Amino acid sequence: MQNATRAGEKQTRLSNPFLDLAVAGLEAQLKAWQTYQVETTQFVAKRLRSNLEHLQALGHCCDADSVNECQRAWLGDVQKDYAEEWSRITATAFAMGFGELANLGRLFGSTATKNPQPVQPVSGPQRVPSPTSRGSLASAA
Repeated sequence: MQNATRAGEKQTRLSNPFLDLAVAGLEAQLKAWQTYQVETTQFVAKRLRSNLEHLQALGHCCDADSVNECQRAWLGDVQKDYAEEWSRITATAFAMGFGELANLGRLFGSTATKNPQPVQPVSGPQRVPSPTSRGSLASAA
């Protein structure tokens, strides 16, 4: 059994790279789950509110043409909302991924140079002619 540390004594711990990596990975996973949960909950609430408004509007429709217009407007909103949500989730994934990659790099001790060397362009012609018809596609292959 270990002795209890006295007041004022600093407790040290052994360095364990595997444990550090596991902790960093779990912290990143927790952050991702929380971020996606908030984003998804907001989206679901928005869609449920929109669906409720749609059903209320359908209750006021008197003929097939008005029902058709109401359904088309609702479908357009659904498509727009899902496209916006997909772009937000994708942007969130990239932002979190790049941030966590930088943190993992620090964990492994890698540092970026202050003055990176510029990338040298490849010499020689790099232009590839674009085919204009199916016949030229076959001849290019």
